[in-house]
Amino acid sequence: MAIRFTIAQRGLLPNEKQEVAADEQWLKSLRPQLEQRPTVDAVEFQSSIFRLPSLQPKGELLSALDTLRRVMLHEMEKGNAVNLPGIGTFRLSLKGGIEIKEGKDSNYYHGRDVRVSDILFEPDRELLNDVRGFEVDQEPYGMAFYTEDADVEQRLDALFATQDTITHQDVTNAFELTLTRSRVSSLLQRLVREGRLIRMGKGSQTRYRRG
Repeated sequence: MAIRFTIAQRGLLPNEKQEVAADEQWLKSLRPQLEQRPTVDAVEFQSSIFRLPSLQPKGELLSALDTLRRVMLHEMEKGNAVNLPGIGTFRLSLKGGIEIKEGKDSNYYHGRDVRVSDILFEPDRELLNDVRGFEVDQEPYGMAFYTEDADVEQRLDALFATQDTITHQDVTNAFELTLTRSRVSSLLQRLVREGRLIRMGKGSQTRYRRG
């Protein structure tokens, strides 16, 4: 089965665009985007009826993965990159600033809130080549997308007309399920950054009110 994709416009959020535009500038703004699919738990998958016969039982897989995790943490805590043969290399990414401090004899550079912000992954070259060989269905699964800011405001106004706070699911329903979960998350993050919404709570308890 070939991989499927939808079409998204760079820098904007999706809402189905009915007409098909042939303008060259418009076409340059479009890009293929992987169809949203569920995340598969590799251990659960392999412990099901689809389990590959060459792999270990679930308990042994979990034990091996736990060992790998502890090894990775031990090495990355020292600043080392960690390579998993056939998978790829993991290394830390730092975030923070640099400031100048006064010393006894001279000034010197010092970190300002330097911390680990992310883990960068570089796939194994052979794995990457295998993935690049996957077949992709050239027929888009969805249309070209865009969301006008006025449309966003109109839908938010309708939501806040009946309630003081809204949830991720409320926004999803307001767009009549034309936005994927990740797209709704991106939209909400942007509105919070712009001060148009205020986030309250964490995780499943997160709600938003007008800024």
